[in-house]
Amino acid sequence: MRRRSVLSPKRAAVGGALLLSLALPGACSKTPNPQEVYIKTRPSGGSGGSGGSPAGGGSSGGTSTGNQPGAGGAGGDSDVRGGAGGQDSGGGAGPEPIDCGPTPVSGGSVSLDSLRQAAAECATWHYCRFENAAASLAYYTEHWATAPDEATLSDAREAWRDAMSVWSLIELFQFGPLASKAESAGKDIHQGQGIRELIYSWRVVSRCRIEEQLFSQGYLDGADNLLISARGLYAVEYLLFYPGADTACAPATPTGTGWSELDPGELAARKLDYAVVLSKDVLAKTQLLRQTWAPEGQDFMTTFVSASGYPDQHDAMTALGWALLYVEKELKDWKLGVRTGDIMETLVPEAPFAAALPGYELVPTENIRQNLRGFRALFQGCGEDGEGLGFDDWLSEAGHGGLAADIIAAWQGAQDAADVFPPLEQAADAELDELYQKVRALTTLLKTDLFSAASPLGLTLPPSVGSDTD
Repeated sequence: MRRRSVLSPKRAAVGGALLLSLALPGACSKTPNPQEVYIKTRPSGGSGGSGGSPAGGGSSGGTSTGNQPGAGGAGGDSDVRGGAGGQDSGGGAGPEPIDCGPTPVSGGSVSLDSLRQAAAECATWHYCRFENAAASLAYYTEHWATAPDEATLSDAREAWRDAMSVWSLIELFQFGPLASKAESAGKDIHQGQGIRELIYSWRVVSRCRIEEQLFSQGYLDGADNLLISARGLYAVEYLLFYPGADTACAPATPTGTGWSELDPGELAARKLDYAVVLSKDVLAKTQLLRQTWAPEGQDFMTTFVSASGYPDQHDAMTALGWALLYVEKELKDWKLGVRTGDIMETLVPEAPFAAALPGYELVPTENIRQNLRGFRALFQGCGEDGEGLGFDDWLSEAGHGGLAADIIAAWQGAQDAADVFPPLEQAADAELDELYQKVRALTTLLKTDLFSAASPLGLTLPPSVGSDTD
């Protein structure tokens, strides 16, 4: 028996208004169904405390979210306001922001402990920034669900875009609890808890899994009962940006068979409910992530800096180093190489629903720009211009300053190319190949020098990358 919507009569009555607000160009087209993977997540535990803020700042090109300018560094006040892109459609100024403090720029002598300390402080600072963005997303999504119209939907979409921008930088900080523990993922096999997949599970995403939930209303039992392919920022994106009323599920499935029976107003109402559940869960999982690092929580900061949670210092530094390789597998191969034809795998595009709408075409490119800024923050230093301790200082201390300079130069070439790159779906083949080669120049240095058998730092490649020949 199908469950009833939990919407109030007032919200149910505005289902038609929601459909009108979603009726954008291409509403009848069918977005290709991304890769479908059936992975059940375990319960995550508590959801942490409250708090958060609107994500201030712009949302395209060189702009960024919260208290970090888009140039890739840091700085700015941590109480920047402005909600979703500075808009306000009657929902107020948004929740009060957490004060994340100034950008942590480490100094002093180079040691393995100080390098882990610098990386940990940079990561947790960005986690704080994302909690502010996630709080803004939850706030504006709920405001849209309460009073759905074009203005409140626009606010929620801008809040999602801001959150996605911050998260794309955090993608480079996959060590410790954020990371996967699976050796095949090449992340942190000792201390990973897989929190990342609960917030953003790309490439393990599926439009059909989301639509199954819209049909069954399983989301009413809470997000922790959902597959990772039907939750997180990807699923929120679908609910905010996809205007169609069709389904990607096969006709022979229960969802495919019964989808046409859903009243359009009821479907719209369910999207509102589902989006609120998911946006609040993104915030809760972000609070959980920060709690694992906090001294008053699980205090993973001490565990990581001291390397007490790892077999030895080398294993702790390996987990940190493997985070850099996001630019190899996820960025070079999956975001670019599949498109250029250099990598023979299935294309699972980022932000497909947002990028299909006018004004959001650049989102996938913005994500790449932020990925590269995250690389710099981890490799060179957390400061605005790469100030602070990083792998470059470790290389210099080991007598390999030339390799550090080469990697930074290759990063700069990739960043410069990405910063002027057009929307991915509109790029010419030559443009895609040029950006791919710029990123490849960076990843080649990582694979053949920094993580090679003759690595000056004793770092080796994870299994997921070690077999690559590109």
